This record gives sequence, C-alpha cells and structure tokens, in this order.
Amino acid sequence: MDDQIKNAEESFEIIRKMIENEKVRFNENGFVYLFWGWLAIFAASLQYALLFSGVRQNYYAWFVMLFGGVYMYFYFRNKKGSTPMPLTGKVLSTIWIIIGLNIWIFAFLFPVTAGNLLLFFILAMIGVGTIISGALIRFSWLTYGGIVCNILAFATIFAPPIYWGAISIVAIIFADLIPGYMLRAKYHNQNV
Repeated sequence: MDDQIKNAEESFEIIRKMIENEKVRFNENGFVYLFWGWLAIFAASLQYALLFSGVRQNYYAWFVMLFGGVYMYFYFRNKKGSTPMPLTGKVLSTIWIIIGLNIWIFAFLFPVTAGNLLLFFILAMIGVGTIISGALIRFSWLTYGGIVCNILAFATIFAPPIYWGAISIVAIIFADLIPGYMLRAKYHNQNV
C-alpha cells in the first residue's frame, strides 16, 4: 500500500512539474488578447460609423479581421524561434482557429439564415473560447471575461440590432482587453 501511495505522489509530482514547465514555456504576455480586442473594437466602431453614414454593407468593416489573421500567422511563425510551441499553445491555437472559422462561415455565408441570432452565436463562441483559454492557462480574468461575454450573448437576443455594436464592444472589453492588460501586468511582474 505504501508503494502505491509513494508512486501516486511521484506521479502527481511529475504531472505538477510538467504543468509548471508548460506554463513557463507558454508565458502568455497578453499581446494576442489585446491585439484581437483592439482590432474587434475598431471593426465594431467602423461598422457603427458606416451604419450611421447610411452605408448598407456596413458589416464589411469586419473584413479587417482577415488582416488580423494574416498578421497573427506571421507573428507566430516568426516568434517560434528555437523553442517549440508548448501543448497549451497548440490547443489554444487550434481552438481559436476553429472558433474563428466557424464565426466567419456563419457570419458571411449564412447571415440571412442567422438573422437576429447572429451576434448571439458570435459572442457565445467567443465566450466559450475565452472560458476555455482561461481554464487552460489558469487565469481567472479570462474565465470571468468569457462568462460576461456569454451573458452579453444572451442579451443580444432581446436587444434591437442597433445596439449590437455597443454590446460587442462591451463584450470585447471584458473578454479580451481587461484580461489582456491583466496578463501583460502579470507577465511584466514575473519578468522584472
């Protein structure tokens, strides 16, 4: 029995060390969340400006996100350097690529079908991705931001579309910007 307990303790210690090594190698500095957060706020604000200027295809403002995707591709390709991406980074990358593709397919191929549930779907997907990200990197600000984003997703069901831009901006502030700045502060405190 003592051997089993000792083996279990050794196993837990090995797992704990792996998790700590993963966290050190991942070392999230908040840049990704800040980049996407500010880009999404820019797109939502641009859409609002186009909407109030009478432009029918005001949703074209969101195509700016494609440029963000291209930038992120080159950013991570150049950042790789000599250390391979840790498992946490690979999982998060895959999750967000799948979420992004689903949002783009749904928003631009089926906007009429989506109707009044379009923003609900988008914010719910972002909220779930943010909650998962917070759980994976063990950062509660992301988890809380994802929860707020999910709550705001449900609020869009009852809000007229004219308010969707404002709801999007508030959701992004909680899901990306606040956690991004908190991650940046945590990163700077650890690397001082």
